[in-house]
Amino acid sequence: MGQLQLLLFSGLAFFLMLNQFRRTLTITLDLDWFYRRFGKVLALEFADKGAHAHGGLRRLARRRVAAFIAGLYRHHGPQGILARSWPTGSMALWAAVLLAAYLLLYFV
Repeated sequence: MGQLQLLLFSGLAFFLMLNQFRRTLTITLDLDWFYRRFGKVLALEFADKGAHAHGGLRRLARRRVAAFIAGLYRHHGPQGILARSWPTGSMALWAAVLLAAYLLLYFV
């Protein structure tokens, strides 16, 4: 019943005040004008600075990736140290050294 009374009295108030809701030919300067105007300027400034920073980050990333690929090519390329064939005795020696290091760490 309480909600019905609220609904009916709000409807009554709406219909009694209906003639005051007429449109008037005035110019109103609301507060939202300020943040629309300066917000647009601020957004354009941030977009400009952000694009500049994005370009710099892309150039930096490209240089880093190019340096990484050059390092990989230096080690794994046709003349790199990891592309050479190793003698069997050298490989057996390294296997024995790694096993000895593992046993030493296991018992310590």
